[in-house]
Amino acid sequence: MSLFGVSNPFSTQVGQKIESATDGSLPSENWTLNMEICDIINETEDGPKDAIKAIKRRLNQAAGKNYTIVMYTLTVSIIDHNDTAYVESCPV
Repeated sequence: MSLFGVSNPFSTQVGQKIESATDGSLPSENWTLNMEICDIINETEDGPKDAIKAIKRRLNQAAGKNYTIVMYTLTVSIIDHNDTAYVESCPV
């Protein structure tokens, strides 16, 4: 938790992976990171919630935008994750 109760979504395990997987300097998607993200989402209780927060933050950031890779990461995480609540709460 940071100042005023707003936490950094990239401070979580899945958030760090999403931040790396959606880096604007990547020439293309990173399958290894995307599969690690899916594993964290599937294997941890807070994984889906933390992933959504990190993806929303990445989409709203002013710097380092690479929407194609961000949307690819989002798509892969939805396809690989069968939790209806996760899919319904995604930011798009």
